[in-house]
Amino acid sequence: LALATSIAVTGALHEDGLADLADGFWGGFDKDRRLAIMRDSRIGTYGVIALALSLLVRWALIGAALEAGHLIWVMVATGAVSRAPMAVLMRWLPPARPDGLSKGAGTPPPATAWAGLAIAALTLLPHGPGPAILAGGLVAAAALGLGCLARAKIGGQTGDVLGACQQVAEIAALAALTAR
Repeated sequence: LALATSIAVTGALHEDGLADLADGFWGGFDKDRRLAIMRDSRIGTYGVIALALSLLVRWALIGAALEAGHLIWVMVATGAVSRAPMAVLMRWLPPARPDGLSKGAGTPPPATAWAGLAIAALTLLPHGPGPAILAGGLVAAAALGLGCLARAKIGGQTGDVLGACQQVAEIAALAALTAR
């Protein structure tokens, strides 16, 4: 129910970004083809595999949080922590195409990105210093890795890149907060 609720609340927007990114990054052989695949509403093999793995990993990690009796606080923290890097990527990477969701959203001011990171950090405090530092480090590494991949594959970021960033950051945060 926790996983289904988190998906329903966002309308599966971030899952769609993850699937589109997987299809485009591994289904296309140049920037233009990758961007065209990412814009296509159909899902391909790479997208299905990425979604299936994301759902399975999150299901298992949410189950671990439930068993430990920390489900609510883990879900609150991962919800905030997984979204904070999106603003950072929007500041760091230029839009990969001249139109689209990411280009239309613009670049958040530095204060907004910092505020998002601060709120995310605050949600980690109840988990203690060790898990908070681990979660912050894993989320930062996941976002940095995805950002470097996006720069190499398409020269910047799109809404799909941002959605995929949220997904990998959520998995990283869940892994850190359920590690015991």
